[in-house]
Amino acid sequence: MTKKIYISILVLCIISLVQVFGLSRMTLFNVSVDAVTIFLAYIAVTTNQNANTSFGFAAGVLEGLLTGNIGLHMLARTVGSFIAGYFHTPKESHTTIKQNSKRFYGAVIVAGFCANAIISTAENSLGFSPAYRIVVFGLLKSLFNLILAIIVNWLVLRQSLAN
Repeated sequence: MTKKIYISILVLCIISLVQVFGLSRMTLFNVSVDAVTIFLAYIAVTTNQNANTSFGFAAGVLEGLLTGNIGLHMLARTVGSFIAGYFHTPKESHTTIKQNSKRFYGAVIVAGFCANAIISTAENSLGFSPAYRIVVFGLLKSLFNLILAIIVNWLVLRQSLAN
């Protein structure tokens, strides 16, 4: 394994801890941002789909161990990461930073919505119908994730998305 993979695993562990013990407690309309989804979307754009699915599985296991619901988070993160993997841009494609940023934003929205849809069907702490939870909470979470992804992209990731 290369140095980049070790660093990515370390970053994933740190982001998962921050997500579970910090960001998940800061909610607006009972929805919080999801930093793990943003990281997995970045991995999806910069690596291949198999690596991204593996990172999603690892993120799901880690989050599941931290929250006590290992199976649900493992499934949600794996499926979300697999779908986000379709936004991968090969190095030889000669895409611009703007094109890679759009792919990154698309991966954030799709991966977040899919993962949230899976989690929303199983968890019902507020007693809403599953369709309401999937649509309303999924769209709100996707919007919050997109806003955070735009900020993170402009502050941190912009040059790393260049091929």
